[in-house]
Amino acid sequence: MNVDLVRKTFCLFGLRGTGKSTLANHIAEQYKGKALVYDTLHEAPAAAKYYTYCPVNRNDPGELERVIALVKDNRQFSLLMIDEANRFCPSKPAPLPGQVADLNDQCRHYGMSVGYIARRPSQLNQDLTELSDYLFVFRLTGVRDIKYLNEISAGLGDSVLGLKGYQFVLVLPDRSFRVQNPIAASDQWLRSAKRHLTGN
Repeated sequence: MNVDLVRKTFCLFGLRGTGKSTLANHIAEQYKGKALVYDTLHEAPAAAKYYTYCPVNRNDPGELERVIALVKDNRQFSLLMIDEANRFCPSKPAPLPGQVADLNDQCRHYGMSVGYIARRPSQLNQDLTELSDYLFVFRLTGVRDIKYLNEISAGLGDSVLGLKGYQFVLVLPDRSFRVQNPIAASDQWLRSAKRHLTGN
């Protein structure tokens, strides 16, 4: 997969266990110390080369907004990814938090790429999805999700429904799309995921 995410926005969608978090980890690792992941569920590997912020309140959009304001001010990071973004940016008619809306519109002026991670596109604010330069979509089965994706691009939802493990669909800026080969998980990511699931 050769995608230029520099100063772009993107969304990652997929059910638990389909590869969504693996791809997010892979993208963040490319940026190393220039990436910050808003790690809502504290899932990032301990040995990750990128920075993480684990919120005190995983449902508080105000905390996310304060972090975004700091990131925009210090210009340290080239990538910000927000995990479980639907918690803070639910589907319309809910408005986007002000800092998220500004970053979504102006990230290129801050020299940043921004990624939003959620299980279901139908639960994420449509402004984030529909203004994203790229979408990475792993297997989904929800009727609303499939319908919404088919509205974005004819046949997209149907393609996502038929994906196998760790395969995903890459949606390009012109909303054409193609199925990608399965993403391979790194050993450190698999160990971290196992610890998260088992508590060991």
